[in-house]
Amino acid sequence: MTTVRPPGWYPLLLASAAIGIANSVVFALLGNLQDEYGFGDAGLGLIAGSGFLVGLIGQILLSPLADRGHSKRLLLGGLTLAVAGSILFALSSSLIMLVFARCVVGLSNSLFAPAARAIVISISDVDVARRLGTLSGVELAGFVTGPVIGGILVGPFGLKVPFLVAGAFAAAAAIMLAPRALPEPPIGEHHRLAFDLLSIPRIRSGVAMSVALFLPIGFYDATLDRYLTDLGAGDVLIGFSFLVYGIPFALLATAGGHLADRRGPLRVAVLGAVLVAPLTAIYGQVRSAELIVALSALEGAIQALGIPGTQALVAAGAPRGRAGAAQGLAGAANLLVGAIAAYAAGPIYQHLGAGWMFLIAAIGVLAFTALAVSQRDRSPAPALAAEAGALS
Repeated sequence: MTTVRPPGWYPLLLASAAIGIANSVVFALLGNLQDEYGFGDAGLGLIAGSGFLVGLIGQILLSPLADRGHSKRLLLGGLTLAVAGSILFALSSSLIMLVFARCVVGLSNSLFAPAARAIVISISDVDVARRLGTLSGVELAGFVTGPVIGGILVGPFGLKVPFLVAGAFAAAAAIMLAPRALPEPPIGEHHRLAFDLLSIPRIRSGVAMSVALFLPIGFYDATLDRYLTDLGAGDVLIGFSFLVYGIPFALLATAGGHLADRRGPLRVAVLGAVLVAPLTAIYGQVRSAELIVALSALEGAIQALGIPGTQALVAAGAPRGRAGAAQGLAGAANLLVGAIAAYAAGPIYQHLGAGWMFLIAAIGVLAFTALAVSQRDRSPAPALAAEAGALS
C-alpha cells in the first residue's frame, strides 16, 4: 500500500534525523565529560534530566502554536536551537555550562517534534500510525546516530568536534527544509494550553501508554554510558550500542505503525510494553557490555511495535485542530517522567547499583501500562471516527 506523502516529506524526515543527532550526541560523551571536568554521578543526571525538563516546559507552552498556523516556524526554530545548543556544548568547560547547553538542545526538540507529528497527522485520516511510525523511525535513526558520531570522533578529535558536527547536520537540515512547502495542520479554535485534553479518556490512555514506553529512556540517557564504561566498554562500543538499538527500530517502525492501524494502537502498544519491562530489568543483571549491546537490538525491535501505536492513540483522541497540542501533551508527559528518572538515575546507580535501578524502571513501565489500559475508552474517536473500531 502506498501512503500519502506531502511534497516536503523527505526534507522533513531528514530534519527530524538532524534534531535527533543534536539531542543525542552527548549521551556517548557523558563519561568523557565527567572525567574531563570532574563532576560526580549526580551531574550525569543533571545534564540528561535538564534537557527533559526544559523540553517539558517547551512542549506544554509552544506545541499548541502548531494548531495556530505556525507549524513550519516551529520546525525551523527547533533546528536553529539545535545549532545553537551544539555550539554551546562545544564551548562548555564546566557542569553549569553543560547543563545550560543541554537545556537549549532539549528545547529544540520540544519545538520540532510536536509540529512535525501534527503535520504528519494532518496529511490524511488513513494510515496515520504508519506515517507516524516512519517519522518515529527516522527520528530514532538520528537519535542513535548521534552517539555513534560522538563515540567515533571523540578519540581522534576531542570533545568539541562531535558537537560541532551535530550542529552542522542541523544547519544543513534547516537550509533544506526552509524553502519547502509543507501541509498546515487544521487551525484550532482553542488558544489555551493542552491540559483540557486530559478530560478525554483516549488522550489519558495514550499519554500514559506513551510514558510507559519512554520511562526507561530517562534511566538509559543518564547512566548507560557510565554503566557500560564501568563494565569495560570503550567509546566506540558505547556509541555502537545506541546504533544497535536504533537500526531495528528504524527498519520496523513503519511496519509497527501499519500493525497498529490494522490491529488497534492500544493493543499493539500494550504488547510492546509487556515485552519491554522484563528486558529492562535484565539489563541490571548482565555483566557483559557486549551482551547488553545485543539485548538493546531486541528492545529496539520491540519498541518499534509500541511507540507508533502510542502516538496514533493520542492522535485518534485529539479533536480536530488540536493535533499539535495533543502530541505536545504526550511529549511533555514523557519528558516530565524522563527528567524525574534521569535525575534519580545517577544517585540510584551510585548507591543501589544497576540491578535496582533497572528493576525500578521495569516496574514503572508496567505501572503506566496498567494505567493506560484502565483509561481506555470504547466510544468513537473525535478526530478519526472512521477508525474507531480498530482502537479498542
